[in-house]
Amino acid sequence: MSDQFYKALLDSLFDAVFTVDCQRVITYWNESCERLTGHTAAEMIGQPLRQTSFMCGDEKETEPRRTCHGVEIVLETGMPGTWKGYLRRKNGQRTPIDAHISAIRDEQGRIMGAVAVFRDMSAHVALEDAHRQLLHLSRRDQLTGLYNRVAITELLRAEIERSRRYRQPLSIVLADIDHFKRINDRYGHEAGDRVLAQIGAVLRHNTRKPDEVGRWGGEEFLVIAPAADDRAAGHLADRLRGYIEDIPLGEMPEKMTASFGVAQLGGKQTHDQLLYMADMALYEAKRTGRNRVVLGLAADLGAGG
Repeated sequence: MSDQFYKALLDSLFDAVFTVDCQRVITYWNESCERLTGHTAAEMIGQPLRQTSFMCGDEKETEPRRTCHGVEIVLETGMPGTWKGYLRRKNGQRTPIDAHISAIRDEQGRIMGAVAVFRDMSAHVALEDAHRQLLHLSRRDQLTGLYNRVAITELLRAEIERSRRYRQPLSIVLADIDHFKRINDRYGHEAGDRVLAQIGAVLRHNTRKPDEVGRWGGEEFLVIAPAADDRAAGHLADRLRGYIEDIPLGEMPEKMTASFGVAQLGGKQTHDQLLYMADMALYEAKRTGRNRVVLGLAADLGAGG
């Protein structure tokens, strides 16, 4: 078959194809390469690949990186490979690509050059981004932006395993807004939603870096405190209690407060048993006056303590 036939065959491919010789000079550039890069075959054939800048390794690169990327490795080793990166179009636009590079050999098996076949991965990347966004949204409480109950429960199970593996303490803090029903009844559900969002922000911005915070349900929140015993977690909870008490609430004249129950993982407790301990401590905080922190039904740090 004639060279013209093979050129027509390669030009008909959806994938972009170019070849280089052993001196890394571009020897072929199909029509899909022209379409994807904006560079014509006349512009590219005969150009040393290293002096071109149509392939870049990072979406954020601001300066052209003049490199042969995986082509160099294939020419040196003869081993085929793949390369993921970004294509810099003639107009400066960056496009994600997935390239497969193979050696071209003569009848004696000697390397004559390399062929690169690549395609635009924009749709695939956009789909992955959309999937990640949906996954993120499925794990977040829409009102507060905190983890939802399903997600925070998964994190709690993982932290319990980690605590036992590395023999480190683990504590949780269960928080409940005091008299929240009264807020909804007096000022409306929109005001109640604003309170939830404000308290969620306080919890998110005033916990430690390793802590995880989630909305447990209704007006309850859960804080997971890795590498913290119940006393350390209790002091964390009391700081949060003070911050909540200082929230400016605008149209609502009364102060907002919350009660906290703290429990430390012990023995062979399951996550349900740990949560039960925190819930009982929270119940005790409510029973003994609210706006306070109780540790595992035993120690009480008190309001402002």
